[in-house]
Amino acid sequence: MTNTARAGQTLLIAASSMFFAAFTSAMVVRRGLSGDWIAPPLPAWIWATMLLGPLASWLVQRGQIKSAMAAGAMLVASQLALLSNLRMAVIGEAFCAVLIAAHAAHAAAGVAALGRFGARAGLFWHFVGALWIYVLFLFGVWA
Repeated sequence: MTNTARAGQTLLIAASSMFFAAFTSAMVVRRGLSGDWIAPPLPAWIWATMLLGPLASWLVQRGQIKSAMAAGAMLVASQLALLSNLRMAVIGEAFCAVLIAAHAAHAAAGVAALGRFGARAGLFWHFVGALWIYVLFLFGVWA
């Protein structure tokens, strides 16, 4: 990977991290403001999707880009399925929906980047996989 590509991915990761940190901060503040916070119910199957990001990262490292893209596409599809079951009128579920939708957009961009640039987009994909684990634990354990 060239220095320019690594610098570009690093800047994208830094900006994305700030985006998710801002939403996490807003969630922490909103959760503490009143007693109406209800944690979103996450179906049991969603925890299995936590393995898709690391699986895709492992496949990228092995040079199996098409398989990694398939795992990434399954991750995006599972997130869209989860989004269709969330109620936006419930504040906890609305925050969950925003973060999951944002992650789904990042994951879709990661899949597209893998298709366009192959293993050179691996750094961003590794970040996306780790970010999904963070989002799941944020809502599944902490919220």
